[in-house]
Amino acid sequence: MGSIHARSLAACDSIDVDAVADPVPAVADAIAEEIGARASSSPAALLERDDIEAWLIATPTATHPAVVATALEAGLHVLCEKPLALDLDESETIGALAASAGRVLQLGFWRRFSPPWAVAKDLLDAGAVGRPLMLRLAQWDADPPPPAFCDPLVSGGLAIDCGVHEFDLVEWLTGLPVETVDAWNLPLVDEAVGDAGDIDNLVAVLGLSGGAVATVDLTRNCRYADDVRTEILGEQGAIFVDLLPAGRTRLATSSGVEVVSGSETADAFVDGIVGQAEAFAVAVRGGVVDVPGAAASTQAVRLGRAVQEAAATRAPITLRTQGSPHRK
Repeated sequence: MGSIHARSLAACDSIDVDAVADPVPAVADAIAEEIGARASSSPAALLERDDIEAWLIATPTATHPAVVATALEAGLHVLCEKPLALDLDESETIGALAASAGRVLQLGFWRRFSPPWAVAKDLLDAGAVGRPLMLRLAQWDADPPPPAFCDPLVSGGLAIDCGVHEFDLVEWLTGLPVETVDAWNLPLVDEAVGDAGDIDNLVAVLGLSGGAVATVDLTRNCRYADDVRTEILGEQGAIFVDLLPAGRTRLATSSGVEVVSGSETADAFVDGIVGQAEAFAVAVRGGVVDVPGAAASTQAVRLGRAVQEAAATRAPITLRTQGSPHRK
């Protein structure tokens, strides 16, 4: 992800990439040479510079809190890969640190900035299909990552490492909070993933305020490609977001099914990564732009934890107003 972000930043007109830091010098050197930046083996060395405004952090998940805090305390703005922290209290603490420092802290929920989902959000806000009734969100990865990464202590596990994107989308698209959670761990395919303490197939059902329901299905075993889909059924039609073979949004109403102008993209992932970086630059410059911060990450991880508990205990969970889950 670090190399993907570096290349995407280099493609942004509003951002100059000055330095690339990686503990493996060869990696830092290669990426820095490719995008015309300087290489460093340590982010700490960059703190001595007074001409750097922001860091994009794509370190391993468990290291995010410390690296983000270091940057914020040095007066830097931060765009951090999701999630901000695996511990909810730690996430809230870092969010408060960013607020007190007066710095932008944005989380990498790239789908909000990718044309297919951004268009879907605009359609929902405009009432194109009426009130949302049912959503289905799928993230199907072709193959699992290395077992060591699957360890929930390292990445949060499938429900958090992958699921936070979908949990964020549910509330962002609809504007409705999740009130209930139920979930099922499906049969294990890769035994190495199980040995690491994780699962590779999951289905969750989220009950939203007002009665709408969202189902989220996650897998690391679809084999054909990394695939992401979002479907929204409303009172007056449906919205479909597809990632493959190319990104697009379709609007289905009584008038028929059409691909929505402005939604098509050859690579929704790359466009989302670039889009979130451009939004970050606007936010750093003091512009009015809606970017997901620490609270969005905290809520997505909170839902991921509730999903994990519901699946492990086979007991549905009701979320308290404050967000802390308890069983029905």
